[in-house]
Amino acid sequence: MAPSASDVLRLDGNGNPRTLRLLASLVEAESRRFAAAASEPAENDLVRAFRGGATPAVPIAEFLERLQRCNYLFDGAVYVLAAAYLALFMRSPAALEAGIVVEPATAHRLISVAVLLGAKFSSPRYYERRVESFQVCSGESIRSTELCPLELLFLRALDYRVFIDDEEFRRFFRILERRPAPARSVACAAKKRKAEEEVEPRRVRACQLAARYGISGFNQS
Repeated sequence: MAPSASDVLRLDGNGNPRTLRLLASLVEAESRRFAAAASEPAENDLVRAFRGGATPAVPIAEFLERLQRCNYLFDGAVYVLAAAYLALFMRSPAALEAGIVVEPATAHRLISVAVLLGAKFSSPRYYERRVESFQVCSGESIRSTELCPLELLFLRALDYRVFIDDEEFRRFFRILERRPAPARSVACAAKKRKAEEEVEPRRVRACQLAARYGISGFNQS
């Protein structure tokens, strides 16, 4: 069943787009799943760039809610587009080659660029003057000067293909409405990852993880 405009634009009890919290839940679940990756050394420039100089202490959901308060014109479609862009980035050849995953050290910058692109695509005339809000809302951990270089890396990985047609939009909206994997599965996933790390190169492992998980199943229809 195709989502209606009212489904996508519906607000929650706090007055935020409902899709904001749905996106945050999936990103947080993915970050927990790959939490061990944050302690691994960054092996290439892409991972180093999205880890940045400091990891924001603010949880993803609160970070997005802060951004929403600063950028009150963001509607629910922005977060559906952000989900699509982040999933497409994680499945891109550049991301798979780098072995980058959504983990505590990369999650905030990855979601920042995805939301940035979603906002630009859906309401470009409102966005440019609010780039500095990412620095403020991250507790000064993400510098506003980081965003343009990160956006360029992200766009190159997507081959600059940012158009999301109606069918893709509906698919990603349905994915957002699914519940993330339960927390009790994290330990099992960590054990399996450790076993894989002992016998497989990082690139092969990243390809397998992306093919299996995407972002909590973002690559599934």
